[in-house]
Amino acid sequence: MKRLMPISLVSFLQTNPNCLKADLFAISLPTGTTIYVTEGQFDITVPSGTNGWTGSTTTFSSSQYGRWSRGAITSEAGFGLQSNTMSLSCVPQQGTSYPGMNVGILNAAFNGLFEPAQVTVYTAYMPSNGYGNVSNGIETKFYGTLEKITEINRLKVTFECADPLYALNLKVPTRVFQSNCPWSYGDSNCNPVGGIQTQSFTAASGSSVWTLIPSSAFSQAFGYFSQGVVKCTAGTNSGLSQTVKLHDASGNLEMSFPWLLTPNVGDTFVVTAGCDKTLPTCISKFANQVHFGGDPFIPPPTQAV
Repeated sequence: MKRLMPISLVSFLQTNPNCLKADLFAISLPTGTTIYVTEGQFDITVPSGTNGWTGSTTTFSSSQYGRWSRGAITSEAGFGLQSNTMSLSCVPQQGTSYPGMNVGILNAAFNGLFEPAQVTVYTAYMPSNGYGNVSNGIETKFYGTLEKITEINRLKVTFECADPLYALNLKVPTRVFQSNCPWSYGDSNCNPVGGIQTQSFTAASGSSVWTLIPSSAFSQAFGYFSQGVVKCTAGTNSGLSQTVKLHDASGNLEMSFPWLLTPNVGDTFVVTAGCDKTLPTCISKFANQVHFGGDPFIPPPTQAV
């Protein structure tokens, strides 16, 4: 992977071989929050306009979200399309919480709240007598995705990160002939006529990690939100989403998997209509047959000649 180093930093390193350095990590979480951490002993602030940095003035914390460090970054020259990889580890202090939630870092990692986070690694080079002085610029070392957890225990979690070439690890062909629609409801291929059908609601007493009870009954008939997606917009699970297994006859939403934390009365959510990806549903429920991507009249394989 090509490394990006501003000319001012190259000149600095040529005349300061014994400089200090520390890795900086910008981790964009699936909840929409970005945390800025450093392996350095103390916090490091990167001012706006610093060579190699395009963001606003940002402080990279040395301890707020635990101690973060990386492993070696693999890099090879060849004719293949193998992605470069890097390990990323976190050793949180006792009581260190996942941003915006009342759950520990390790518990959050175990429940998949770091996947698939985007990670950018920078390296700050500083004068030997000026820790935190990044006026000469910073180097971009790596950009990629948290692919999977390789180790987790009561003290530490280690992730494996892969650069964007990892996205080329796709099954080919990406589409096959099938009766059901391959699109996800509401994506750019589905492009539902009239827009995506959603409904905001507030959780009522009796809601649990498996079932959400709306404070006001939905106007839609039961089953309308089955196989849809519900996202918590404010509350204990803010930013998290779950698949709706069943929009039952009582008007409640039953989850396919439990919420990480028990919803409280007053937590707010937005739920998206569910789609079973069949042509009759596309016609009767969404009137979106013009964008239907399946092949409903293809014969079963056992009848093909």
